[in-house]
Amino acid sequence: MSIIRLLSVFIFFLSSIAFADESKPIKLSDYFPPAESQGGWRSLLPANGDPRANEKAKIRELTGIDWDKLSAAADYNRTAEGASALLVIRRGYIVGEWYNDCPRDQNFNIFSCSKSYTSLAFGMLLSDMNRRGEGGVSAKNSKKLTLDTKVCTEDWLPESLPLPDSRKADITLRHLLTMTSGVGGEEPYPFATLEWSLGKFQGSPWSKLKGEPGTVFHYSNAGVTHLALIFRHAAGRDLFPFMKEHVFDPTGIEQIRWTQMGDNNWGQVSQGFSGILTTAREHARFMYLAMHRGKWAGKQIVPDEYFDFAWKGTKVKPDYGGLWWVHPHHPDAPKDLVQTAGFRQNHGFAVPSLDLVFIRFGLGFNYPKDFESELVKKVLASVSDISSEDKKN
Repeated sequence: MSIIRLLSVFIFFLSSIAFADESKPIKLSDYFPPAESQGGWRSLLPANGDPRANEKAKIRELTGIDWDKLSAAADYNRTAEGASALLVIRRGYIVGEWYNDCPRDQNFNIFSCSKSYTSLAFGMLLSDMNRRGEGGVSAKNSKKLTLDTKVCTEDWLPESLPLPDSRKADITLRHLLTMTSGVGGEEPYPFATLEWSLGKFQGSPWSKLKGEPGTVFHYSNAGVTHLALIFRHAAGRDLFPFMKEHVFDPTGIEQIRWTQMGDNNWGQVSQGFSGILTTAREHARFMYLAMHRGKWAGKQIVPDEYFDFAWKGTKVKPDYGGLWWVHPHHPDAPKDLVQTAGFRQNHGFAVPSLDLVFIRFGLGFNYPKDFESELVKKVLASVSDISSEDKKN
């Protein structure tokens, strides 16, 4: 056989291996924690103080975490002002848990992390509206809603009519979920009324779009307010009771509430862009459910295909999916890292390829430069059973 022929066979062999590795499903822990009132997450940490040498060895053996390196991440977290929580879970075990100036059951407003909850609710609702009569979650509106449905209409968002900008007629659900609707601009917080966020009052910064729908990215709380109202019309109820029945109760999320917003004309809705108050351990359940692509204890709670949409960036904004931050938001991290991100450094991270979830919540306002990215690097550096090159793939 010629040298050229040998090289061709060898290259084909290597490419076959590479393809096999890429297509191999990620093996995640099949452990799912009971509710906190029933025992909660399993932990490898002692009841008090730092783990001893033998306990650190067990953490490394069972989870591949170098606890001393992980504790360096906790030290770094303490350089930020204000009360905070840092929780790290690998292979279903709590391997690091620190609370600074607050108890373990401290409720944090997780601000824009709430957006990912809104997104997930739509993922469930859209799936159900496409399979009516098969025992799915209930939807009130008899019309079909899809990602590409134009939503500033009498059916889905009558509050938007008459449109303050004729271009809003082209806004689809996909545009609102990916922040590419053109709704954007100055965002005073909190909104005075729902009408204000829909641009219905003179002087509202949302009366006119900032670009053609689908062509621009504007991080927009007002856009998510549109979504909260659309959800109520489609599902026949508010986001919070829907999520409580279909996500929070099945996954054991007990300590959680969602701030309401509204007015006398249109009533109250969950503040879809912000306002969830919960604990680090409870948000970890949400991230753990997401890491398992909607599966919990053998049951598919959230449709698997939702994550194909939500965790894929757009051409306009490659690091932002369907109200989730995605690669390359942290370019040095594994490409499958996904994130919920909120004001005052309230964040949730999931890395399916590492079977890793970590939560950072805080109450402070002032943080070191590049605090978020540095904390991510330090947590990832504690994963000792893979090479540094693997962490980027």
